[in-house]
Amino acid sequence: MTRTKNIKIRLTEDEFLRLKRCAGKRGVSALLRDRALGPDPRQVQSEQLSGLAELARARNLLNDIARSCQRQPPLAVIEIIALLIVVERQLSMLKKS
Repeated sequence: MTRTKNIKIRLTEDEFLRLKRCAGKRGVSALLRDRALGPDPRQVQSEQLSGLAELARARNLLNDIARSCQRQPPLAVIEIIALLIVVERQLSMLKKS
């Protein structure tokens, strides 16, 4: 989608600096668009897909760890299981938020 329309507003120097600080790297235009119109659905979808991709990578790593446990001595397996429980709890906390 191409944005072709402009809106001009007048600001004091202090107001402009506050807006720039608040906007950060994304820029004043993106900040004002987001505040006035809400988040861009394309960006929200992209962030959700990125999160799902991260979870898929984590799942694959956990599968690799489980397969490698079959070749480890029992004490090492117990340590690995303890670490996996920690990872599981952290992922559960992420899922809730």
